[in-house]
Amino acid sequence: MFNPMRSNFHFRKALMNSVLAPLVALTGFGALFAQAQQTDSLTPKPKINPDNPALRSSGKSPAPATPGEPQINPQELERLTKAADKVLNRIQSEESDLYLRLNYFEKPDRLNPNSYASKDEIAQWQGLLEQLKEKQDLVSQLYADVGKNLDAELRNAGGNDDIVARFEKFITGGFPWATIEKKKILIADFIDEQAKLLSFYEKSWGAWKSTSDSDKPEFTSASAANVYKRLRDQIVNTSEEIEKQYKEMSE
Repeated sequence: MFNPMRSNFHFRKALMNSVLAPLVALTGFGALFAQAQQTDSLTPKPKINPDNPALRSSGKSPAPATPGEPQINPQELERLTKAADKVLNRIQSEESDLYLRLNYFEKPDRLNPNSYASKDEIAQWQGLLEQLKEKQDLVSQLYADVGKNLDAELRNAGGNDDIVARFEKFITGGFPWATIEKKKILIADFIDEQAKLLSFYEKSWGAWKSTSDSDKPEFTSASAANVYKRLRDQIVNTSEEIEKQYKEMSE
């Protein structure tokens, strides 16, 4: 069931479990690199099960490092992790702001024309909706540029070509890209639907009245009532789908 008042705590938990999961995994990245320096395996495996019998010591000495393998020390790992942290924290901050702005439009009052005192108030919300769109565009661009931004920050932190490539692959591989893309499309639809609803309120100002149920306005014409119901249902359905995407990002 869609809950338009879902808490910011839920969102932050979802974001930490999805977007920031790769950053948390970096604490094991140095160990994987250290292992790579002693064995002929160079590929980091972020979800290793330590109880896997195949990973238990066979009693044999590790194979010598292959000449030319990348070396990474704890200090370098810390610098690179902090560099990646800058990129991911920016995404987290902007995603959080996007969510809060989205939440304002998910409140029941936005679906009740009686909650608007005047056309001027409708115009104010149209301005807020434009700000929501701008924030959505920014967040989408940050996701699109995450590889480029990671590359720049990691190189500034002193990473060489091979190390930077491995960090980028390790981090971006942990993003739920399909869910992120679907969420982007749904939020764009939500913004478009809200714009149509606000436009309807503006053009049909005064075509409704309060009833005993303040959340269910009564319209003076059947056509206006049908338009309102269609737009309202679209917004509720899209909101439900957005909620599903945030939930998937937390799993």
